[in-house]
Amino acid sequence: MAALMTSVMGNTSKVVQYIQDCKKQGIEVLPPSINKSEAKFTVEGEGIRFALGAVKNVGIGMINSLVNTRQISGDFTNFLDFCQRVESKDINKRAVESLIKCGSFDAMGANRAQLLSSYETIMDSIQQEKRRKIDGQIDLFQINEEIDVSINQINLPNIKEFNEKIRLSMEKEVVGIYISGHPLSEFEKELENIVTVNSYELSQAMDNLEDSTLKDGQSIVVGGMITEVNTKITRNNQLMAFIVLEDLFGTIECIVFPKTFKYYNNLVHEESIVFLEGTLSIKEEEQPKILVNTINPLVKVSETNLKDLGKKNGNKLFIKIRYKKDWHLIEAIKPTLRRYKGDVPIIIYIEESNERLQSDRGLWVDLNEDIMNELVSFFGKENIKVV
Repeated sequence: MAALMTSVMGNTSKVVQYIQDCKKQGIEVLPPSINKSEAKFTVEGEGIRFALGAVKNVGIGMINSLVNTRQISGDFTNFLDFCQRVESKDINKRAVESLIKCGSFDAMGANRAQLLSSYETIMDSIQQEKRRKIDGQIDLFQINEEIDVSINQINLPNIKEFNEKIRLSMEKEVVGIYISGHPLSEFEKELENIVTVNSYELSQAMDNLEDSTLKDGQSIVVGGMITEVNTKITRNNQLMAFIVLEDLFGTIECIVFPKTFKYYNNLVHEESIVFLEGTLSIKEEEQPKILVNTINPLVKVSETNLKDLGKKNGNKLFIKIRYKKDWHLIEAIKPTLRRYKGDVPIIIYIEESNERLQSDRGLWVDLNEDIMNELVSFFGKENIKVV
């Protein structure tokens, strides 16, 4: 697996896919480390160590230099030791900043906030000492003594580590993916239950359209976090939005037309965690896009139980939709209902017309925690009731 990950190091979505595969197989992907990582992904014990070659702004020359330094004189003991021992010609501030942001120095005691506030000053001080040595202004013994003294006098600021949100953002900035966690990790089960296709599957489909089961015009459900929103005023002076949705594997481009945007605009903002139902648009030589019909907040439902939603032994399960035009939501959830066949009828309540429609017998379900969690994730807790 390490060799496969190295072979696709320039393709972020494929690296993410392999990381997810490792997770499913129980293989731990270890974070980048200044003392453990090499240029490529490597096997370490029963895990795989993240490659320094996958970190932005870190060149192969610097990687080779620090690896050779480790091999000759041992692991780096701290950040100062690293800056002092790696050849100056092979090290630069942009690369060091990237290494700090992705957590390569985390195991050395100092936190990322401390290092980012101090690394330039530390590097400048050590560089000055090295220049003084080269210029012959003081002898070797004096230099060693002064360097030791200066290092002892450099104290990192007493500041708290960045919160998880900032750390993850920095990792994404310099590696292209999240390493120490993911903003959607707590919603992984909900996404698995609701989503019909993810960004990686869309990417794979575009690579082989003829054999793909995904087709232009197909109704699909995607989910994740909105990371980018661009609004536009149409010729009719109506507002629409182009959004980027990020899931556990990559990103998906979505288009929210005026009518949909007007209804769901409160959910269309950066960092909004949602699932979208829409129509897949596939055109040659273009990235696939989702033409959005509905947007719903992704709800954490692990604590949901039947008591919250009505009678545990109820004899009817009500699903509420607001308008008749939302019937496509019922169509989208039918495969889920069929997985839980049972004797409890499904009643669809249409709020707009105050209609109650009983589903076909083939969609009746067995009430249990799993189906309730899936339905709550999809429709929202306020739209599900057992009576």
